[in-house]
Amino acid sequence: MPVFRLVTVVSVLTCAGVLTGCQGGGEDDAAGKASAAPPATASTAPGTPAPATTAQPPSPSKPAAAPCPSRAQIADAVSAADGSSGVVVSDEITCQGGWATTEMRYPGSDPSRVIVRMRSGKVSLVTYGTDALCDGPKMAKAPAKIKKALGPYC
Repeated sequence: MPVFRLVTVVSVLTCAGVLTGCQGGGEDDAAGKASAAPPATASTAPGTPAPATTAQPPSPSKPAAAPCPSRAQIADAVSAADGSSGVVVSDEITCQGGWATTEMRYPGSDPSRVIVRMRSGKVSLVTYGTDALCDGPKMAKAPAKIKKALGPYC
């Protein structure tokens, strides 16, 4: 048996032994023995590696972050709301909790800020402009990161 194959078989068997040895942890019974059944061992023919065991990845402790809309999605949301075309959206988009804000402008105009929300994959306009954007009732639930990103526009 080549050395590489021997090392591979030993490594796999060692890993399998470590994985099954750590799965105990049941409470002790009255006789002082662990109540969990002894780990099963797989028999393999000489020269064949043991079957690999796979552990399930741990479940995430917090939910996945809401996706951030693209520049095109934000421009489309503005155009759908006011019938405009040619909306230019900045590369720097701030997102939190399904909300997003960035700088936008119409061709030939001064920049303003836009706020959108993404729900079920659909991006919709909340508001846009240059003054008192946080005063509207739609902005009451906007995350702090979004309001902070609005700076003087808020």
